[in-house]
Amino acid sequence: MADFRTFPFLPTAFHDDATLDLDGQAALAATVAAAGVDGLHVFGPTTGEVASLRVEEIGDVVAATRRGASGLPVGVGLGTSPKDALAVARRAAAAGVDHLVALVPAGTDPLGRLGDVAALGLPVWLHHHPGVSGARRSGEELAALAEELGAPAVIVEEAPPGDVLAAIADGRCDGLGGLAALFLPEEVEAGAGGTVAGCAVPERLAAVVARFRADDPGGAWDAFLEVLPWLRLEAGGPGLRVRKEAWRQRGVLSSARVREGAPLGTVTKIAVTRRLRQVGVDVAAPYPGS
Repeated sequence: MADFRTFPFLPTAFHDDATLDLDGQAALAATVAAAGVDGLHVFGPTTGEVASLRVEEIGDVVAATRRGASGLPVGVGLGTSPKDALAVARRAAAAGVDHLVALVPAGTDPLGRLGDVAALGLPVWLHHHPGVSGARRSGEELAALAEELGAPAVIVEEAPPGDVLAAIADGRCDGLGGLAALFLPEEVEAGAGGTVAGCAVPERLAAVVARFRADDPGGAWDAFLEVLPWLRLEAGGPGLRVRKEAWRQRGVLSSARVREGAPLGTVTKIAVTRRLRQVGVDVAAPYPGS
């Protein structure tokens, strides 16, 4: 368990007018890096808003993330559209990214559809997220696909993740969990090599992981249950907007703007403040009425 690693996905920072906030992106990366993670990701399939970005903005976000990452490796998700994945991958590679994360596609020839991305020469991590891709594959199938592609890791975002991750752990690559960390203890128990779960209280997740690393599963479960009220709120349908609002309330981002979709309502913004306080996180800009 000592080698369990954390590579959270970050949201993309915008100003109130929906233009990129590159200083905010760097500040966000620096804050998460300081929480004790092992690397960072941008452009998750549900958290990075990559589909709303122009191709020329991809490199800007990667560069800003690297600026704040304190030398940690940075990976880039390629979005949910296979036809756009290669363009994102090329722009990310030019910006100096360390590895690419490709969604495992549905269909009968996933290796062929990922071949052009792999040909760029960067390590490719596979991302199994059937709720997004519609691809339902067993752990054995994912491990075999990773071996054919030479992928060093497979991210599994399927509930419950245990059987799939256990099968991957028996292969030659790492299996990594996600799903907003809601199944983090079960992922550890299944032999996962880490997690990509992003959240707006990364220091609290780091405390859970530290207990597991110290071979203290009871203490890890206690720490997990303490942070669970926040994870529940952030994992809901408006999870990205909750996460951005939390980073705004914590004073890291100046805006909780998303490019597409309605803003959060007052009740949820108040809940963000209350749940952050409940898990012991300082709130620099609490929502009025909380």
